[in-house]
Amino acid sequence: MTIEPIWQQPFHDRKAKGQQSERLFMMQIACMGGAAQSLGTVPGHSDPTPRFCRPSSIAEEGFHYSVSPDILFTLPGQPRGFASLAQVKLKKVYPEKSKGWLFVFLDEAEMYRMKVAAQFFDVFFIIHTPEVADVDGFGEWLWVKFDDLSNTELYRRRLPNGKKAFILPLNLFRPLSELAKEPLHEPANIDAPPTDRCVRKNADLRGDGNLPEPSQIGATSGTASDDALPPSA
Repeated sequence: MTIEPIWQQPFHDRKAKGQQSERLFMMQIACMGGAAQSLGTVPGHSDPTPRFCRPSSIAEEGFHYSVSPDILFTLPGQPRGFASLAQVKLKKVYPEKSKGWLFVFLDEAEMYRMKVAAQFFDVFFIIHTPEVADVDGFGEWLWVKFDDLSNTELYRRRLPNGKKAFILPLNLFRPLSELAKEPLHEPANIDAPPTDRCVRKNADLRGDGNLPEPSQIGATSGTASDDALPPSA
């Protein structure tokens, strides 16, 4: 396996290869019977980077724009309107001989961006790894759900370009063919009536034909978690 540091490749070459991987992932989802959409830029925003708008407790306007993951996608069998987000990356695979691992790098900034998005969306980290396409147990396309990734203790390493990165062993990932087996969030996708007293249909808790205000039945207000700063260099 030839090790060629990807950070030494020209930026435009890396960008073109990355965009090709995003297109290929969209095609893979379509061939699985789902649909995928590339996320675009914010109209009128000075930065062309695709972003989403989220609540902010420290911004004067009450909201903040954060960098979006790459692709919105849905899979067959999911209800219309149920979709997830994918961060798609072409990755070089490296061997860790002392531990017998194959692994990829994930830089801290990218981990942080997915962490912010995962506060509001289901986020999947998809890696395109053509060099292990024929390796038993792996494949050209691998994925891990960010919720699982964020709960995993990971090693970090400073790269030669100065960036800090996490080491992600390939055994954290699953083949793309198993993505359709990921269970749905059941409460959002069944026809069972809501169980929360605040939203139960025709709940007349005061006996006067009117629903009580949320504050009167124990609901508590809250603010969106936001605005933890990314890891310091």
